[in-house]
Amino acid sequence: MQLLKNKQAIYLLFAANSVSGFSQGISIIAIPWYFSNVINQPSVFGYVYFSITFISLFWGIYAGSLIDRYNRRNIFIANSVAGCLIILSIALSGFMLGSVPAALVAVAFATTFFIFNIHYPNLYAFCQEISDPKDYSRITSYIEIQGQVTTALAGAVAGILLTGTEEGHLNMFGFHLDVAFQMAPWTIKEILVLDGSTYIVAIILILLIRFTPVQYREPDYTSVANRVRTGLQYLRRNPMLLIFGITSYAIFITILVLIFFLLPVYIDSHLNGQADVYGAAEMYFAIGSVGAGIAVNYIFRNTTTVKAIIIMTITATAIYFIYIFNTYIPLFYMLYFLLGMSNAGTRVMRMTYLLNHVPNDIIGRASSVLNVAGVFFRLLFIIVCATPFFMNNNNVVWAFLMFGCFTMLSAIVLMINYSKMIGAHTYR
Repeated sequence: MQLLKNKQAIYLLFAANSVSGFSQGISIIAIPWYFSNVINQPSVFGYVYFSITFISLFWGIYAGSLIDRYNRRNIFIANSVAGCLIILSIALSGFMLGSVPAALVAVAFATTFFIFNIHYPNLYAFCQEISDPKDYSRITSYIEIQGQVTTALAGAVAGILLTGTEEGHLNMFGFHLDVAFQMAPWTIKEILVLDGSTYIVAIILILLIRFTPVQYREPDYTSVANRVRTGLQYLRRNPMLLIFGITSYAIFITILVLIFFLLPVYIDSHLNGQADVYGAAEMYFAIGSVGAGIAVNYIFRNTTTVKAIIIMTITATAIYFIYIFNTYIPLFYMLYFLLGMSNAGTRVMRMTYLLNHVPNDIIGRASSVLNVAGVFFRLLFIIVCATPFFMNNNNVVWAFLMFGCFTMLSAIVLMINYSKMIGAHTYR
């Protein structure tokens, strides 16, 4: 990374992202499991997730306008301060009341979710602002590697914290290990304390960031409505960018519904697995994602970003169809590893394409519009999957049929518009 501009700023940014992302990842894994397996209310969490996702339709658009108006470093700081205060307050209520009320657990999840909604668009916009265009593919790979290594560790630790040790036995990465200590499972309030505390470290690291902009941008100080309108008009003038931004997001759309909502149900009712399977699955998914971050640019060095995304989307489609019938947990892990590779590889290629085709002064708004389109599709999936039908017996497998058909359709649209997409001009 020594050839990158603003190297120290990027190091500090990645460090802050890793620290806060680690504990956030544990909470993101623990809270759905808490609703599904501790208080046995998976349908309730489905409606909670639907409500949060619906609100994010509006929050996402507004967040994009903030990214293009304000100093992006300050947005990171404000994000971390808000997360710290809210999460630690909820954890404190748990110690005062004896346990955290389910409604406040949902608020903690919503807080983390809304922080993600602005954090990652802001992260990519900031990296575009302080990096040379020739480094975009490297930067997006580094972000994916850093984020997924953090997620892998979070998945492993979440599995340990959720289950503890049983008579000197530890379930980790799907293996049963003998350990020389006893540890009770952590409560949700203890996990939230860990989550909230790491924001403090992130704030300190972000305050140390100093940078020189590489990409010039003129902040838009007009009204929110006008800023949003500008983003919509830009995509209307570039229809291939709009189509690409939505269809290349297909795997990620389904992954979010799967991880936050359906995976605990699938593991419990279809695979007959426990919390260690859930934690290990996230670990294997993250390892696959790290592998993609490291190798995706090399693997697809002789092809275009669009063709690479088509290949990975077709791979995800096949995996979803196999999941309908598979009950063998080791095969589930292997395919989840490949699904992680496909998801992360697509994200790297997608963001490289967008950074090369969208100017820095409008990247926040353009990205937010594309993200909101993804939120809309997630809402549709959640509405369907939250019905009692999918929660009963083994009916959760039908969700994978829907996911497979959705990703297959997206791959077809990408193939139809392939020549137009690769012929689109970069903004430089």
